[in-house]
Amino acid sequence: MALADSGLIPIAEGVDVLLFAQVVRQPGRALLYAALATAGSLLGCIFLYYISRLAGEVALARRASPQRIERVRRQIEKYEALTLVLPAMVPLPLPMKLFVIASGVFRVHFARFVIAIAFARVVRYFGIALLAYHFGNQTWIFIRQHAAIAIAVTVCILGLFYWFSEHLARKEL
Repeated sequence: MALADSGLIPIAEGVDVLLFAQVVRQPGRALLYAALATAGSLLGCIFLYYISRLAGEVALARRASPQRIERVRRQIEKYEALTLVLPAMVPLPLPMKLFVIASGVFRVHFARFVIAIAFARVVRYFGIALLAYHFGNQTWIFIRQHAAIAIAVTVCILGLFYWFSEHLARKEL
């Protein structure tokens, strides 16, 4: 699933939920499941990187406006592979694929690309496995009991993220 999600077919937070559920079901395999999710995601990103490298800017034009592409180009020129770490690490709906595609199109150094994605995915998936291992069933109970609060907090976080990103975009222009 992680390979498909990171490669071409987006499955919004599907890997995270599946990983969490599997670790709750079989806690003794937490490290294995996190490693498989990390490896699958990394392979999918590498696949997308190479396709984007071959396709060139046509690959980006289908995903974003010219202004957004230019903003991503400036970020990649300034920070190169570090631009990938946050979208790959944080389980918020960040435009991860846009940054992976842009990395291929703008020819981010391959080893740095792999290190950035691997680092971010290790933090993300092993973190999720650790949370599931320690808090497992308690987390599901908490989410069911406090779904409205969880949704409100999520909406607030997304709203703040959107406001912050728009605020920074205006400053850059």
